[in-house]
Order: sequence, then C-alpha cells, then structure tokens
Amino acid sequence: MFNGQRYPVTKDQFIIGRGSKTSDLAIKDGNISRKHAAVIRRNGTFYIKDLGSTNGIDYKGMRIDNKRIDEGDVFHLCDYELRFTYRGD
Repeated sequence: MFNGQRYPVTKDQFIIGRGSKTSDLAIKDGNISRKHAAVIRRNGTFYIKDLGSTNGIDYKGMRIDNKRIDEGDVFHLCDYELRFTYRGD
C-alpha cells in the first residue's frame, strides 16, 4: 500500500524509485533515488532491499539494508510510508 493505493507485487523484482521508466512504483520526489529499493520474491518469500539509495530505507526507526517482509510491515522511504499486506481485502 502506498498513498492509500494497492500495488500488487506480481514479479520477482519490483523496483521502487523516482524513475518512471525504470520503476514499478514511481515516487516523484528528488529525495528518492532513481532506483531506491526493490521488493524481491525468493522461494515464495518477499524481501525489501536498498539499492544503494542516498536516503535509505527506515524500519522501526532504524536504517536497514534488507529485510524479510512480514504481514503488516511498514517501511519509510524519506517521507513516504510503504505498508505491506498479504491479505487480498
């Protein structure tokens, strides 16, 4: 979920970044790197990974490089909140 909208992750590598041509979820903000982060599906499990961005990924107040995504996890990319759910409702 981003800005109240659902973005289903239907591929093995889902790119989040500023570039509209290079990202699956484009965030138009100069603080977001062109390729900021990726949601990666490996063996049915999802992970979020920083792609060398300037401002990083924040999880529970800590900057992280990568993490397995659990139900309800909330990550911050600069001023933006990404909330993950496995539920279809």
